[in-house]
Amino acid sequence: MKLQGQVAIITGGGRGIGAAAGRLLAEAGAKVVLSARSENQIEAVAGEIRTSGGRAIAVPCDVSSAEQIEEVVEAALTQYDRVDILVNNAAVVWPVDHVFEADPEEWAYNIHCNLVGPFQMARNVLPVMLDQGYGRIVNVSSGAGQNPSAGWSAYCASKAGLNMLTRCLAVELEAERIGGVTVNALSPGMVDTEMQADIRSVDTHGSSLDFSRFHEAHRQGDLLTPESAARLIYWLVGPWSRDYSGEVFSRADARWVAQVEKDLA
Repeated sequence: MKLQGQVAIITGGGRGIGAAAGRLLAEAGAKVVLSARSENQIEAVAGEIRTSGGRAIAVPCDVSSAEQIEEVVEAALTQYDRVDILVNNAAVVWPVDHVFEADPEEWAYNIHCNLVGPFQMARNVLPVMLDQGYGRIVNVSSGAGQNPSAGWSAYCASKAGLNMLTRCLAVELEAERIGGVTVNALSPGMVDTEMQADIRSVDTHGSSLDFSRFHEAHRQGDLLTPESAARLIYWLVGPWSRDYSGEVFSRADARWVAQVEKDLA
């Protein structure tokens, strides 16, 4: 029960990595606030947690809306009176198209969800964390933040920006000598989620876009489970990460993953 008494907000908490993280953090003792656009999904996950003896609430939110983000944080404070953990997991992948063919509004919405949303969430929880003298922020990023790919300009740009936001915020916290609040990013690898299924459903026939790596990973059974990604998040929000801030952790780092498994054994 490493997180006993702590309160965790998890965006994109209705399915995939977010839902798995919600279950695991609740199992570790945290009171969980699940947020996503899909009210039925987050309420279902919150219900599972409560049935298992944990504490959880569901608060619908589109992270592109600053007003709805404020409502999530307010609900956490009203229900639990503190916020110790923020997992910025909500994200969209679309549009997946060449820049000269991409819909500008859809491209901008991607940036608002994947980058501006985490900024707004962090901005709202930081005053609480600073007042407490403790907090853990984890931004769920992607290898796309470092590896450009044709058709993925919005997603790649948003995740690259999220990595830099992580590093800048850590520098600010260090400059203010606020060691009790840390922020790190996580690149969880290719995880078997509905987003992955959506990507594989795209018809790239006659296009220069190449999604073969996603199909091959699915055929070979190489996609990772959301639960395995949740374990990495648990390590990052738990006591094991206290000496790290401003880092972009990656599942590709075999030494770190081995350390995670050792610590959580």
